Amino acid sequence: MNNFFELINFLKEKKELNLEFTAKFIDFLSDSESSEIELACLTAGWKAKGETSLELALIAQNILKKLPTIKLEGQIIDCCGTGGDGSNTFNISTTSAFLASALGVKIAKHGGRKTTSASGSIDFLEALQILCLTDCVQIKNQLEKKGICFIASPALHDILGKWKNTCRKLGFSGQTGLIGTLTNPVCITHQLIGVSKPEWGLLMITALKILGRQKAIVVHGFPCLDEASLCGVNQIWLLENNKITYLELNSSDLGLEENCNLSDLKGGSPQENVEIFYKILQNQANPALINTICLNTGLILWLSDRAESIQKGFAQAKELIVSGQALESWKNFKISV
Repeated sequence: MNNFFELINFLKEKKELNLEFTAKFIDFLSDSESSEIELACLTAGWKAKGETSLELALIAQNILKKLPTIKLEGQIIDCCGTGGDGSNTFNISTTSAFLASALGVKIAKHGGRKTTSASGSIDFLEALQILCLTDCVQIKNQLEKKGICFIASPALHDILGKWKNTCRKLGFSGQTGLIGTLTNPVCITHQLIGVSKPEWGLLMITALKILGRQKAIVVHGFPCLDEASLCGVNQIWLLENNKITYLELNSSDLGLEENCNLSDLKGGSPQENVEIFYKILQNQANPALINTICLNTGLILWLSDRAESIQKGFAQAKELIVSGQALESWKNFKISV
């Protein structure tokens, strides 16, 4: 049943989408009979009203009800960005996920293909000859045996794929990026999300609180990055013990003398990023990029309580690379998958 007029009138009244209307919203987005014009009108209406944390959480919950989910014991972490920053940086969060896993963090990384960059997470992993799993049994087995799994969700694409294309044409791709970060099919307990706009920081950390994350971090990196950077001040929102706090961090907090340039973090095609990846593991990439990877890894270690502070997490990640253990861990992972 097409709920277009009911939904658009609800949004025109500037009302917050409740549980009933978020369910209708998702049904409409995934309805094969919904036209692109209707999707565009609904998207613009929601954008004009303004997304709320509760709406994002309820939409995520409604989507997850339609997907097979995976439950495991203990702490499980996802680290991903909303995308849409257009900066064409290297695959920082994917590399940081691997390094954090090598230091004992159990990670279920939910990724996607490129949108505004030359290499999305899935594109990069395919170039590394690493499969992004879709089958629930395979995902669960790999997480239990290897402690890390890279996940793609074709079922999620079935729900949001048509809408994502509409949002991209309208320049509103951030909406699907926000929702995508909240819809990991694994029941994660902790999460790190990078946002490309600072106004999304409180929005997303509050959504994570509503969704019941035990601990979470949302970070916006200067100048416009959906991950932590050493180009300037990072804005960080922390959810811990059901309380949200805000802090800032820059390169001097890590004992580094100066900020790096955004150009130092640039990536390229998936194959070019594979070459950069191996240089990082061998401690041969440019120092600014290595330090940025270590900062994002440090955030994951702090999030997982494997480091007492971001600074100590940064130091642990740096030692992993400098000692050669990062490269050895990668070789062992490649052999075993």
